Amino acid sequence: MRGRLKIVRLKTAVVEGNFDWTFVRIETDEGIQGLGECFFAPGLTSILRSLEPVILGEDPRDVHRLFRKLQLATSGAGSVAGIVYNAISGIEAALWDVLGQWLEVPIYRLLGGKFRDKVRIYADCHGGEALENLVLVSRHGLGTVASKLRRIISVRRRRPYHPRRKITASKRLR
Repeated sequence: MRGRLKIVRLKTAVVEGNFDWTFVRIETDEGIQGLGECFFAPGLTSILRSLEPVILGEDPRDVHRLFRKLQLATSGAGSVAGIVYNAISGIEAALWDVLGQWLEVPIYRLLGGKFRDKVRIYADCHGGEALENLVLVSRHGLGTVASKLRRIISVRRRRPYHPRRKITASKRLR
C-alpha cells in the first residue's frame, strides 16, 4: 500500500446560474484532486478559505476524522448548522472523491454500494428567467413531476417576486 497522502491546497470556484454554485477542489501532494460542491450561500468562499488551514497537511483519506475536526473548529463560534455546513459538506465530498481515486473505486462503493441502475433527473427551473422555460423543459421529457410555487430569496434578485407568473407557467405545464 502507498504511504501518507497530504492535503496541500483547497481551491474554490463559483459558477453563476440560477444560484451561485460553489465548487471545492482539494489538491494532494501526490497530484490527486478531489471535487466537491457546496449549496449556494453568500460569503461561502470566505468560510472555505478560513477552513483551509484546518485541513492543510492532513491525510484526505481520513474523511470522518477531518469532518469532525472541521465541526470542532467551527462549533466554538456557535456554528453547528447553516452556511458553515454548506462549506463543510463541499469539503467532505471532495475528500470522498480523493479517497475514491486513491483506492481506484467509485465513491458509491465506499458509501455502501450501488442502490439502483438508473437515476431519474430533473430540471431545476426556479427563479428569474428560468421560469419561462418550464414549458420547454417539460416538452423535452426531462421527467417533470412536481413544481414548487414558493419564493426563493436571492441576494442579487433583479426583479420583484410575482407568484402569478409562477401560477401561469404551472398551468401551461398541464
